[in-house]
Amino acid sequence: MTQHSDYKVSQGSTTHGKDGEHHLIKGESSSMRLWHNEQPQDTADKTPHANAYETLGYVIQGKVELTVDGQTLTLEAGDSYRVPKGAQHTYRVLEVLNAVEVITPGE
Repeated sequence: MTQHSDYKVSQGSTTHGKDGEHHLIKGESSSMRLWHNEQPQDTADKTPHANAYETLGYVIQGKVELTVDGQTLTLEAGDSYRVPKGAQHTYRVLEVLNAVEVITPGE
């Protein structure tokens, strides 16, 4: 018997986005995604862009350089970050990255 729930999404039921992110779960007003083993070469050609949502993130492993509205931050394991809705930003992975993000409103 298959059990369905609005409260749990099993690993095998997650989906992948166009940029390689794992879409973990979506709530009424936010969603959570995982960047898993993102490689430095995968972000070499990233260009600044803005999103119609706010992003809150946490670096689990690795190192990434995040530029938000012209300010560059180096983020490592244990660091949290925020990208405001509409802010021009880009990132460059420096060491293999695992990070989790919550976006509001969710996609």
